[in-house]
Amino acid sequence: MKKHIIAIAAAAFMASGAVAQNSESKPVYTPEAGDWALGFDVIPVLRTIGSCFNEDIEQESIGASPMEYDNMLARPNVSIMGKYMLTDQWGLKANLGLTLSHDNTRSYAADDLGLFLDPNSEAKVTDSRRYTKSGGSLTLGAEYRVGKRRVQGVFGFGILAGFSTSDVRYSYGNEITEFNHRPTTVIGQPGNIPAGYRVTHERTDGPNFVVGGYASAGVECFVAPKVAIGAEVDLYVYGGGSAKGYVTSEGWNNAYQRIEERTDLVSPGNSQARFGTDNIGGSLYMTFYF
Repeated sequence: MKKHIIAIAAAAFMASGAVAQNSESKPVYTPEAGDWALGFDVIPVLRTIGSCFNEDIEQESIGASPMEYDNMLARPNVSIMGKYMLTDQWGLKANLGLTLSHDNTRSYAADDLGLFLDPNSEAKVTDSRRYTKSGGSLTLGAEYRVGKRRVQGVFGFGILAGFSTSDVRYSYGNEITEFNHRPTTVIGQPGNIPAGYRVTHERTDGPNFVVGGYASAGVECFVAPKVAIGAEVDLYVYGGGSAKGYVTSEGWNNAYQRIEERTDLVSPGNSQARFGTDNIGGSLYMTFYF
């Protein structure tokens, strides 16, 4: 009898240990207090992958395209997201976007000196336009989760800010001289410059900017432990302003018989305000909690 009792007790102990082990090894899908998270917008990635298989889809660069004044209706496309869970329901959230682009457009123009020396000359020179743009955007906010299962509702609010700057420089193969006051130029010229002049530099006296706030509602589906695919829509209100714009140009001054460089104010700066729904930080995103 004692042997049977000992055997039953041993079996019960082993069974309870196995149950405890199974309960301990059960995966946790949803975020918990103290968890950190890192996420990114998957739309640019999907768009780029699609362009690899369909030539009709215009390929765009992967990464963030920050919110900016001159394109206020377009969402910031912030592709880097971080979170910290204060509790199982409440968390802090930040989105960061950065961009830096440089485009150099070059075109051939007829060589004026070559044509002067030989009317049948086919010699060419190069005009170029170098465009540089940089910017950033940041959103800071909080979110609240509803639901205990693998599909959770996520509601949030916060503040946002963004800026952008741009600089355009031009260079020409044919120089302005006392014998050639209006050399051949093929690079397109902006308006608001004196007749007979050509632009050498476009700039602003400061960055363009936007500031505002947002409220969001969305859902996250946990496809694996601590890995979620989410979607959200935002209600936002923000305003922005653009800096004054200047154009530097060069041309031949007949009065002084010399090359003259001048800088003109071509834009006094503007401001706008927006209110509506959009996607700030990614309409479709993937998040990893750890």
